[in-house]
Amino acid sequence: MSYNFNHITLVGRLVRDPDLKQIGESNSKCSFVLAVARRMKKEQRETDFIPVIIWGKFGLNASRLLKKGMPVLVSGRIQIRTIQLNDEYRSFIDVVADNFQLLSSLAATDSKKDDQLESESA
Repeated sequence: MSYNFNHITLVGRLVRDPDLKQIGESNSKCSFVLAVARRMKKEQRETDFIPVIIWGKFGLNASRLLKKGMPVLVSGRIQIRTIQLNDEYRSFIDVVADNFQLLSSLAATDSKKDDQLESESA
């Protein structure tokens, strides 16, 4: 029996528009960076910038739907790659997503708050 389990779920905002690359004739790779805030002591916050990859037709759909600043939920697995550059090994950590969900209700709520703040400050 195997006790290995590799699953991650993240909620954050896209740092920039997704990048879509065709790999061969039938496969595509959509990549983007997700900004995920985490709470530190008291009111302090820090942000992690996490690279995400979505393959195939699902990645093609993600590249069409996702835009910079959109809130999104991503679920998938963590992948660690190691490459050798000039006798030096470098590791890269990516999230390979198998599912994503737009959080438009969160975006609408945030934009209403922004509108209220602008009207109060005017």
